[in-house]
Amino acid sequence: MIVYAADDEELALALLEEAITEAIPGAVPRCFRDPNELVDAAGQAVPDIVFLDIEMEGMDGIEVAKRLNEISSTVKIIFVTGYSDYMAEAFDVYAAGYVMKPCRAKNIKPIIDRIQVPLSKPKDIVIKTFGNFEIYYKNQPVAFRSKAGKEMLAYLVDREGARVSRQEIAGILYGDDFSHSVQSSLSKIVKSVSEDLEKIGIDGFFVSDGGYYVDLSKADCDLVEYQKGNPNYRFGGEYMEQYSFGEYRKSTFIDN
Repeated sequence: MIVYAADDEELALALLEEAITEAIPGAVPRCFRDPNELVDAAGQAVPDIVFLDIEMEGMDGIEVAKRLNEISSTVKIIFVTGYSDYMAEAFDVYAAGYVMKPCRAKNIKPIIDRIQVPLSKPKDIVIKTFGNFEIYYKNQPVAFRSKAGKEMLAYLVDREGARVSRQEIAGILYGDDFSHSVQSSLSKIVKSVSEDLEKIGIDGFFVSDGGYYVDLSKADCDLVEYQKGNPNYRFGGEYMEQYSFGEYRKSTFIDN
């Protein structure tokens, strides 16, 4: 489940995040103080539920809700506010619920139960390919010592789990050169990536058995979900922007 939350007040947002985490087991809300950033993020990965403060600088919650409804009709919007005056206007934009501040888990849970959004525990590994390529583990970006190693993983993700030969990987990283020195460098890169992943607890995701592949069943990946036709994942025109091999694949996507 993808959950977003927005409030331009830092303390209120922290309390909201705490309430959501308690009310929705397994949810890891992505929190925003800038409502424009939330809208941009929704264009890349459509959330299941969004908690919105109504009075925010830059763009109020009602306008955010309208923008979200334009992106997807499946988003469940729950308004969180200290004022009841907005209730009628809130439901005009198809709000799923309305919670008064200070927000508490006991006030959120009945709404979640009523709207019956299926709850599922997110996977620890999250892969982002739309925009720049990144891998996250338990909500933290994975740091790789080798830039070439990260590029190798990006290419393997692009191949969606297909097994790739050493020579093909060398071609991506070094061009047509498959000399002994290149093969030696590739072995060091593979060792570095394996150690980086093992160090933070990722096991069995990257497989080296003479060739290479990644087990995408262990991750939540926007590319995979998009390819399956999941309406919550939309292509916004950018794909693995830091790597040249992403250009061809990008041309095959339907721009939403």
